[in-house]
Amino acid sequence: MSLKKDINELMKVNVEEPKKVLTMYLNTDRKSPEQQKGEWKIHLKNGLKNLEEKAKKSGSQKEMDQAKEIIKKVEDIVYGNERELLRGLVLMTTADENIWFMKTLQVPVETAFHWETYPVLDQLQALEKTYPYMGIVLIQKDEAAVLETEMGVLEEQTHYTLDLNTDDWREHQGPQGDDITEGGSKKDEYDERVEAHQQRWFKNLVSEVERKADSSNWEKIYLVGERDEVKALKSYFNKEVDKIISRNLLNRNADKILDAVLD
Repeated sequence: MSLKKDINELMKVNVEEPKKVLTMYLNTDRKSPEQQKGEWKIHLKNGLKNLEEKAKKSGSQKEMDQAKEIIKKVEDIVYGNERELLRGLVLMTTADENIWFMKTLQVPVETAFHWETYPVLDQLQALEKTYPYMGIVLIQKDEAAVLETEMGVLEEQTHYTLDLNTDDWREHQGPQGDDITEGGSKKDEYDERVEAHQQRWFKNLVSEVERKADSSNWEKIYLVGERDEVKALKSYFNKEVDKIISRNLLNRNADKILDAVLD
């Protein structure tokens, strides 16, 4: 959604020499066997060193000054946000920051550095096609969550809990604890009531999800949860469901969910 707009704007960029645009794709995926000891730091250092050498070879003092300024900014940004790095980082900028694009990703990229008069968009465009704006619907008995994500980046998160007083879903902004404090027969009675009305509630939830899908222009829909519940939920969709993941992930944090679902 927003990424398509960003890509379209970046495609229009073509600066005049000696001005340059740095495009950096940095793989920071700690899950990769090749990144277990922080090898991305070495790749970053080498990439920035090569950038400096390219600028020197140009013979332009203005280009060398730009490279020096950009290298300092990149080092400050990357090392200053090291704890927030996920699996990939994309950065496109000019020294004066008239061109600026940065995304920290939940999906890996191939490390590459480009020093051109335009942003190099090949990987970004490929990622947008593979991980477009989508909705991930998680279900677990009387709870549900919808994560809206683009290119592995969480854009919006909504949680739902069944409200037996209204016999419908109640929307809230974050996970909530179990409202059923009574044990024994009270809990059994609650479970029976949930099961008895679950199909109708699923139908109502799907209506809400499809409304979100239309308003936000989702390009894909994933369903996540226990096999039987996800199968029942899917039967109410008019829209195509692109992927089903039979795992109970609802109580994990958003980063963990995206990591598992998009892997």
